[in-house]
Amino acid sequence: MALRRNRTMPKGATAMQHRPRRRPVLLATLILAALPALCAATALARSVIDADGHRLDVPDAPKRVYALSPPDSLLVYAIDPCLLAGWNYPPLPPAVPYLPACARDLPVLGGFFGKNEAPDEKALEAAKPDLVISGSMAKPHAAFEAFFTARRIPVIHVASESPSDYPAAFRRLGAALGRLERAEKLAAAAEATLTSIRRGLAAIPKDKRLTVYYAEGGDGLFTDGGGSFHTVVLDLAGGINVHTKPPTDRKGMDRVTMEEVVGYAPQVILAQDAACRDRILSSPAWSEIPAVKNGRVLLLPDTPFGWFDRPPSFLRLLCLKWLANALYPEAFPFDMVRETKAFFTLFLQVDLTDAKAADLLRGKEHVTP
Repeated sequence: MALRRNRTMPKGATAMQHRPRRRPVLLATLILAALPALCAATALARSVIDADGHRLDVPDAPKRVYALSPPDSLLVYAIDPCLLAGWNYPPLPPAVPYLPACARDLPVLGGFFGKNEAPDEKALEAAKPDLVISGSMAKPHAAFEAFFTARRIPVIHVASESPSDYPAAFRRLGAALGRLERAEKLAAAAEATLTSIRRGLAAIPKDKRLTVYYAEGGDGLFTDGGGSFHTVVLDLAGGINVHTKPPTDRKGMDRVTMEEVVGYAPQVILAQDAACRDRILSSPAWSEIPAVKNGRVLLLPDTPFGWFDRPPSFLRLLCLKWLANALYPEAFPFDMVRETKAFFTLFLQVDLTDAKAADLLRGKEHVTP
């Protein structure tokens, strides 16, 4: 069948011969259609390998990072606080003076931590994170990871349960966040701390190590033990946790009786807060416990974030030195004022006076903004 000629064609031309004139329009249409994919390819310009061994494409320069739990949010904070898209919970008042302006008024997005906690989906939509960190400190939740996958937001897994995980976690996050130099400084400092603690403990026979009870709750009759991540600093610092029962759930804070604590006869007690410490020191029921008799009831520092626990943060590295020094001062003769000042300068980018560092070391009841 003969091809029909267009009225504007030169004599003898066919429709097939005339088609090249339409190619620029077609090419422009294809480019416009491909732009979203091209933009996505440009934004997701680097590949990283997460703690699960998965290779993922991440933004070349992420600007809004969300983590599913406070400990992992605080690892991001240590690298660059201005990258956070929001907090998991509102910063406590003692923390606020230490926060840079970019981190003070962030939205509260929630996360998977504690009891019955869950992210706020509407708040997350509004925050528009371009990278998500799912660390081992967050309760796993496949359905919510699908929330990010459906929105093409990469989710990076990091191991972060113990301070021993921090060197690798900082390096992995540094690669994902595009902050390799900063992350390497933090990773190297974490490695140096862990190495110094291991070396010091090598000189202390296990039968010379001190027994310790971690007192939580207003009356001190809640605790954690049996390999709980809540007491990992105690284990790493060479203390022997007297409560060996495994936790009943990840949240921890298992109830014990006064008779059990008396039977444990700890040589040292770590008090979660000042109210707990004061209750222990003033109650006749505690008076015959060796730690109380010998004046070794220690109030845990916790400003601006948790040094030991609830929630644990990168400050556990500083707490390792504090606790090792408190338990075994001869093996760990740290100048804790100097150590605290150096740590805050590096990890929090805050310079402390000697008086302020000493203030922090005494515990939150003494801390002033």
